[in-house]
Amino acid sequence: MLALCRAPTALVEIAARLDLPIAVVRVLLGDLLDHELISVSSPSAAGTPDARFLQAVIDGIRRL
Repeated sequence: MLALCRAPTALVEIAARLDLPIAVVRVLLGDLLDHELISVSSPSAAGTPDARFLQAVIDGIRRL
């Protein structure tokens, strides 16, 4: 788990790679955070797609 946390990685990605339930991974990551072995950050606003982009994706999927 620590190896997966070396680079910023989403909780769901860690759970998928370890084939563990998200709730279990959340508890384990919480323990690692309590021991200051990992840090937590939220995604930056710059990485958030705008509404027009999301609408274009939805429209494209509907056309399929």
